Amino acid sequence: MMQVNWIYMVIGLCILLAAFAVWLEIRRANKKRLALRMFAVLIAAIALACLALPLSYQKEAKQNDREAFALLTTGFAADSIPANARLFTCDATIKKAYPRAMFVQGLDMLTDTLKDYPLHIYGDGLNKSQLDDLGNLPVIFHPQALPAGVSHISWSQKLKAGRVLQVQGTYQNPSAQKVTLLLKGLNTILDTATIQPKGRRNFELMATPKSNGKRVYQALSVAGGDTVLQGSIPFSVEPVKPLRVLLLSASPGFETKFLKGWLSRQGYAVAARSAISKDKFNSEYINIKQLPLDRLTASTLAQFDVVIGDLSTLNTLGGADAASLRHEVEDSGLGIIMRADSTGKTSWLQKDFLLENIQGKEVFSALNINGKRSSSAKIGNGTTGIRYHEGTQPLIMGAQGRVLASSSIAGQGRLVFSTLGNTYSWALGGNQQDYAAVWSALISKAARRDTSANIPIEVDAMPFAGQPVQLHIANGVSSPISINGEVLAPEQNPAMPFEWSARYWPKEAGWQSLRHDNITDWFYAWPQTEWKGVQAAAKTAATQQYAAGHTPGSIVTKQIHQKLRIEVPKIYFYILLLVACAFLWVERKWL
Repeated sequence: MMQVNWIYMVIGLCILLAAFAVWLEIRRANKKRLALRMFAVLIAAIALACLALPLSYQKEAKQNDREAFALLTTGFAADSIPANARLFTCDATIKKAYPRAMFVQGLDMLTDTLKDYPLHIYGDGLNKSQLDDLGNLPVIFHPQALPAGVSHISWSQKLKAGRVLQVQGTYQNPSAQKVTLLLKGLNTILDTATIQPKGRRNFELMATPKSNGKRVYQALSVAGGDTVLQGSIPFSVEPVKPLRVLLLSASPGFETKFLKGWLSRQGYAVAARSAISKDKFNSEYINIKQLPLDRLTASTLAQFDVVIGDLSTLNTLGGADAASLRHEVEDSGLGIIMRADSTGKTSWLQKDFLLENIQGKEVFSALNINGKRSSSAKIGNGTTGIRYHEGTQPLIMGAQGRVLASSSIAGQGRLVFSTLGNTYSWALGGNQQDYAAVWSALISKAARRDTSANIPIEVDAMPFAGQPVQLHIANGVSSPISINGEVLAPEQNPAMPFEWSARYWPKEAGWQSLRHDNITDWFYAWPQTEWKGVQAAAKTAATQQYAAGHTPGSIVTKQIHQKLRIEVPKIYFYILLLVACAFLWVERKWL
């Protein structure tokens, strides 16, 4: 309202001033150039009014003409940033090296500053926690090429004694020279891999830990005589709990005999039942106390982790025994390994495993176990194969990709079906390593899972010291979590009531003690100086995913036009006023 009153006052005063000046010019005795003098008076009055009034005009402006806001993250290229952009950063190192950028403690501060303006992110991007602070702010991401080094890495951080540690990943090598990757543990080089120049290469490093407990190996890269630490590889080795195996057979045979001997030498607890006549059985017990096996009741089957038997033997179990077996598999997680010995009667055990006869002579070949080509001796593939079926997982394959062993899920348990009926030939031929590889793969896949000592907590991504770690608990119980003696209160997921989550900030790198429901476990937090390529790749992927879901509308469809209010420069009115007044003065004094 005051602005409107001011406009009216200025216009009124300037009109009065112009009228008074025109009256004075008319009263002058000298009537020469009267029209010019009156015109100059009016121009001077108008110019004076324009100097006092806030004059402006509107212009259609494209989005590209609007002010740009840029967030600088690690890995950004300085020559890619627009000269007129307002710069922000949440990294103190970048602020120190690039003083022009404004430092922000939290990215949620940008939401109020930018409002509906998009945020341009340069560099590697942000982690998931930082992206959550942006809310729904639209983002335009300008990623940089990943740095040289390991960009992706994975391995099992919990191993059973005797198992191989397999470290797999991807290495970015933009240089023109080869790079050698080293797996180092206990001051010993355990394995190496060569990365060819100019490209992105996958690699695998393997070693077999010799002792139990927590261990930290290292991945090193060597190029041109320079050795660089890529990152630490922490893991723990747990002692193997002897599995309890029940062998069922219709009659004594070589396959059962050699399997029973191998299981006992490996420390398994074995109970074997073979039929003598109808409803009469012979029982043997190795590394296990005796228990009645005449009837396979639920309490009896609960004493075992896996049942191994011929398909015909399992299909001819009595009604009560068959019902107990199915209940224990589907409701309690018992595993079954079946050997195909007939294609007659079918049951729930075989519904996922469809057999097919192979024409021609039997083929002998090495085996592919769990997707990896083994160096096993050749073995007969038989004349029967397993047809792939949705919901099954091939475990062992022979010549021409023929499936010889496969698995499926049955409730809480697993079923494993195998057409290999002559693995004892390896044992007879002295190929104990091949024999052990096949049966270890089958038993480990089928055996009942031991969850009594496991904490149902998952750590989101790779934890780093000084950065938030998201913990997910999926046991449906809101029990406190203690990490390094600090108690955390988990929050319930409103969409999934059985899932809880908590956030923790590791203060120092190294092993972190985690306690939940009176069970203690460990996870490792890396220093931020390690796995820089992995961190960059994870941030880039997370930021790209966020940007894909929060794009400004002008990027894909059309440019957004906006009305811009532009003030008229006062300099033009100063010039008009000066020219008009100068003319009136010169005309009166000299003309």
